[in-house]
Amino acid sequence: MSRRAPGLALATAAAYLVGAAPASLAIEVRVTTVKASPSGPSDAQLQELRPRLRRLVGYRAFRVVQEQRRRCVWHTPTAFVLPGGRALSIVPRGVRDETVVMQVRLMDGSRALVDTDVRLQNGGVMLLGVERGARAEAGALIIMLRAEE
Repeated sequence: MSRRAPGLALATAAAYLVGAAPASLAIEVRVTTVKASPSGPSDAQLQELRPRLRRLVGYRAFRVVQEQRRRCVWHTPTAFVLPGGRALSIVPRGVRDETVVMQVRLMDGSRALVDTDVRLQNGGVMLLGVERGARAEAGALIIMLRAEE
């Protein structure tokens, strides 16, 4: 007859009752901020995404302004400070059917520009476009969000 540690049995029972937990305690999240302009050169690393970027905001030139990469713990908010005083908060919720489920909140001061739950294909890219100003010459900011298990 084998004896198990009481804590191990309790943890195993809790995992069974809650459901399958993610394999790791965190997920890698990459947030890339891109400046879109009416004209000019584009960064080589954005060439593959250029058609999607053009459809999103209608501009022709794209330049990476900032790139951040973090391990985000499941069910815990992680904040990313973005250019222009905006903030992006990510709360990874879990993995279902090869997609990463997470809450995404984009804030401009106290005003929420985006507040939604998304399902992002593992390793896929989600694009958010944000106007820079009323004039087309001001361009736009694009936030590229990628999550990988």
